[in-house]
Amino acid sequence: MEKNAKRAALSIVAALLCAGAAFAGGKSDAAAAGGQDSLKIQLKWLPQAQFMGYYVAAAKGYYGDENLAVEIIPGGGDITETAAVYSGQVDVGVTWVSNLIVARANGLDLINVAQIYQRSGLVLVTKKDSGIAKGADINAGTTVGNWMGGNEYEIKALLSKLGMPDKSLVQQGFDMNDFDNGNIAAASAMTYNELGLVKNSYEGALAYGENVNVIDMNDEGVAMLEDCMFVKESWARANQDKLARFIRASLKGWKYACENPGEAAEIVFRAGSSVSAPHQEYMAAEVAKLVTIDTKGSPVSLDNLGAFDEAAFQTTLVETQAYAGLSDSSAAAKLKALTAAEIYTDAYWKAAK
Repeated sequence: MEKNAKRAALSIVAALLCAGAAFAGGKSDAAAAGGQDSLKIQLKWLPQAQFMGYYVAAAKGYYGDENLAVEIIPGGGDITETAAVYSGQVDVGVTWVSNLIVARANGLDLINVAQIYQRSGLVLVTKKDSGIAKGADINAGTTVGNWMGGNEYEIKALLSKLGMPDKSLVQQGFDMNDFDNGNIAAASAMTYNELGLVKNSYEGALAYGENVNVIDMNDEGVAMLEDCMFVKESWARANQDKLARFIRASLKGWKYACENPGEAAEIVFRAGSSVSAPHQEYMAAEVAKLVTIDTKGSPVSLDNLGAFDEAAFQTTLVETQAYAGLSDSSAAAKLKALTAAEIYTDAYWKAAK
C-alpha cells in the first residue's frame, strides 16, 4: 500500500480484488520444464509481509526442495482470489475464511487446506482522550468505521453483542484520514498495517504513539479467522501429492519467517514490496503474532503452524452466516446450511507433516 504523506491514502489489506503481474517466487517455467512441478499461488494483495511465509519459502529454496516451481502472483487488480482459483487460473489462493465461506455458499467448491492466521488482526482504534478504551465504552453516539465489502462482520458482531444498532457503523475510506480528523471515533485497522500507520512515526505514518486505545476483536470474543490457504476441491483430489508438498514447503517458510521476521521483511521488500522498508519490518513482526498466537491468546507451536481450531472456525461460520447478507436467496439458503466441516479439511495438512 502506498503512503505519500501523513494523510496519504492506504490500500486496504483486506481488499477482495486481486490480480496483477506475476512474481516468480523461486523457480521459473524453464525449471518446471526440467522436471519440477509448476504451481501458482494467488495472493490477496500486493507483496508485503502479510504473505511473508510464501516469499521466504521461495527465497530459501524450500519449494525447489519439494520439486516445485512456484509462481507467486500478487493481488491488487480486478479479479478476486476465489474466482482465480475456481476458474483454474491459479492452483492455490490466500483469502479470509469469511470470503471462502461466501464463495462456498455461491456454489464454488473451494476448501481451506491450511489455516495460516490463527488470530484475528482486526481492531478498532480510538484516540486516548475519547474515553473509548474497550467495546463496552461504545455507545449510540459513537461513530464506528469499517471498509465494508465483507470486512465488517466482526464489527457487526461486536455491535450486536453490545446491543448497538448497525446504523452506528459507517463506511470508512481506505485510509485513516477520518480517524485523524475526528469524523470516525472508532476506526477499523489491521494490527499489522493501519494500526502501525497510526501509531508509528516513520514517513507516511501519523505518529500517535501511545495516544490511542486499541479494541481487539480477540479480546471482545468476536474474532474471525483470516488468511488461509485454499484450493478447488476437485483440483486437490487430482493433485494430492503436489498439494502436500506445497503446504509442507510453505509452512517451513512461515516457520522461518516467524523466527526471523526482520529477514523475512527484507525478503518481501526485495520481492517488490508495496510498502516502505520500516513499515514492512513492523508488519512482519505483527504478522508473526497472528500466525503463532490463537484467538484465546495461547501460543501455537512453530511445528504446528497451519492447524485448524474448530471453535474459531465455528465462530467465523456463525458470524458470516449472521452478517453476510447475501441477496441471492439460493446462496443465502446454502450459507445458512453450511457446516464447518464443509469449509476446511486437515487431510492435506496432515499429509504435509
